Amino acid sequence: MTLSLKTPVLLASLVLGTVTCMAQAALKQEIDKINTPAIGLAPLRFLASDELKGRATMRPEINIAARYISEAYRSLGLKELPGTSDYFQNFELNTFTPAKTGGLTVNGKLFAANDGLIEIQGGDVKLNAPVIYAGHGLKEDLDKLDLNGKIVIADMGRNDTTGYREASGMTAAKVKMVQDKGGIALIERFKQVGNATWAQSTQRLKNAHRMVGGRNAIPAFMVNDIDGSLKGQTATATLDVSGSVSVITPVKNVVAYVEGTDAKLKDQYVVLSAHYDHLGVLKGGKMEEGKLDSIYNGARDNAIGTTAVIDAARYFALHPTKRSIMFVAYTGEEIGELGSKYFASDPPVPLDKMVYNLNIDNASYNDTKLVSVIGLGRTSEDDLIRKACVAYDLTALPDPAPEQNLFDRSDNTQLAVKGIPAPTYSLGMRKFDAEINKRYHQLSDEVGNFDLDYAMKYINSFILSAKYIGDDTAEIHWVKGDKYEPAWKVLHGK
Repeated sequence: MTLSLKTPVLLASLVLGTVTCMAQAALKQEIDKINTPAIGLAPLRFLASDELKGRATMRPEINIAARYISEAYRSLGLKELPGTSDYFQNFELNTFTPAKTGGLTVNGKLFAANDGLIEIQGGDVKLNAPVIYAGHGLKEDLDKLDLNGKIVIADMGRNDTTGYREASGMTAAKVKMVQDKGGIALIERFKQVGNATWAQSTQRLKNAHRMVGGRNAIPAFMVNDIDGSLKGQTATATLDVSGSVSVITPVKNVVAYVEGTDAKLKDQYVVLSAHYDHLGVLKGGKMEEGKLDSIYNGARDNAIGTTAVIDAARYFALHPTKRSIMFVAYTGEEIGELGSKYFASDPPVPLDKMVYNLNIDNASYNDTKLVSVIGLGRTSEDDLIRKACVAYDLTALPDPAPEQNLFDRSDNTQLAVKGIPAPTYSLGMRKFDAEINKRYHQLSDEVGNFDLDYAMKYINSFILSAKYIGDDTAEIHWVKGDKYEPAWKVLHGK
């Protein structure tokens, strides 16, 4: 064989590639040995069991789930963070269950409470007052009108194409503006954009949820005004609803960490997170897949995510990375990302020390060869996640349904808006289709119909992704031009 000048370079590349493959194989073998199916799936089986009654934020069983997670942290020797006790980040939740009787009557037409009219906040209400239509209820709309003593009707969002998620996030600001101008109630007209139907959009609001404007704010409602009869309305209306319940409940996130090994990088934290709450129990139950059921077990959403966080803690307790790894189990995601909102507003360490958040949240899966990374293509760590997935014969693909804005619909959003790169690591979805909706927020989301071989690949690839990110010595950042890049620059004084 004739050697050229390129031969040593080629040989060096081959040797380096071989060494890299061997190192990855060794890491995978190490993870698989520590996190066997018998051990790794135990949290999934417990958290999604009937005994925990669906882990609803307002049910007592959620405290059993929280204690289970905290004792898992303790048994692994994880460290506590400032402001926590027993690994619990305690806070109070002011929740509101809407009125069930009465309704809104305008020109003889009734929008019945808990049907065509859903109370967002306010308690029992009895008003007889003129109504006024205020466009989308934006400042420029309200400044033109006399709202004093009137029930204000406005369209959701900022325009007719605003998605439901964004539109509902604007309600609190509209309530305040209406109240400041003398309005006595706000009623927002629901408009379907994309796949968010009235039934799907109001499912959460019909149950206990956070009051958007606080105790002293004016009442707020959402109405299903299908024929547009309230648009432009100037009549006198009767708003009479009762049966609401306001409750203050102590709740908790469950937080711990493993200190990093590098003298400088250990002051940085990679946050591994998932919410541990779900939907609870359906009153009366219903027939689903051939059986009478009432418990939303939430195996996919999101017992699998909490399981992955616990399993990751088990691995990193034995094999810490250069960066510190923080483990967070959030409460209250299903009623408005309340745990992650509290965590982001009252962080146990400064936010600029949290350099990355690999969150887990799920609906379901329809392809066991994939991992859907909601936010792939938006952070500097993409290639490391792809590499970890390949080790488990999985392919990482980005958001399968951009039109649904999934990135901004989970707990990761609360750290992302602060500037922290924060994708969500989800089960494989080619598209958000009927197969996904068959399990998503359904009674049939159970361990018994979960592909557990796939579950283990998914969990262990998550751990390997975190391992690579924790040991990455380069600066972690959003890709140039991302909408959250400016917040990252502010956070780090760029």
